[in-house]
Amino acid sequence: MMIVHELHKRGYEQLRLFPGLSPSGGSWRWMVYPKVLIGDNLYCEHNHDSLPFECPHGSTADDRPNPKRPLIGADDFIKEYGSYVALAKGTDAEYVRWFENIVNHAKNYDYPIAFAEYFNAKQWKFTSGEKLSYPPITPITIDSFSDEQMIAYAKCTFDDFSVAELNDVLTFEGIRPSILQLANVIRQAIREKKGLINHVECGSEKRLAYIGRDIINEENIEHGLRITLKTGEVIDLMDEIELFAWSNTK
Repeated sequence: MMIVHELHKRGYEQLRLFPGLSPSGGSWRWMVYPKVLIGDNLYCEHNHDSLPFECPHGSTADDRPNPKRPLIGADDFIKEYGSYVALAKGTDAEYVRWFENIVNHAKNYDYPIAFAEYFNAKQWKFTSGEKLSYPPITPITIDSFSDEQMIAYAKCTFDDFSVAELNDVLTFEGIRPSILQLANVIRQAIREKKGLINHVECGSEKRLAYIGRDIINEENIEHGLRITLKTGEVIDLMDEIELFAWSNTK
């Protein structure tokens, strides 16, 4: 709770906590998610101890005091769950005020509960039994996302194949698209319900177009090939990679 509270102060106000108890009541469980992944659902549905998507989660049963393991803090959380935290950048003043109530109760060892044996969508409570109103509902969409957030969103929500393609482009050592270009392809894919595929053009392959023009010299350069033609023209054939949206055949 204190990590989420700290991240709110750092501008990640759209980060939300989903807390509850194990069915036995012996462990307090938590899930953290950026609210954009909830969409327009009025209530966040709970099923089989998980949200409808993967998210950072844990339990006090897993976090017994361990002198060899330092306590995780906000910086560690950002490092471990960077993509999710990035999606929560933005304002959500109403939720932040609501969450302050939780933090104040926690100082008295009184913690929020949204589920145990069953999920109580309309009424949360504290471990003391005091009622807790459901978090304020103010849905947002990806329309407000920055280019960096669009890429983080794709990593969290796209199919495994598309995410792998995106990571290939981001780590390519040759010429690659700008962050704006990548984000726009992702926006296109979302609008048209498509997946992603990359395309690589290598200098050695592009050399084939010049075979009939009398290459008199070739030189390997960083991320490409430099050729000199009989005419004296010098051309750098650079390795490049692009990302495209491709039709989903489902």
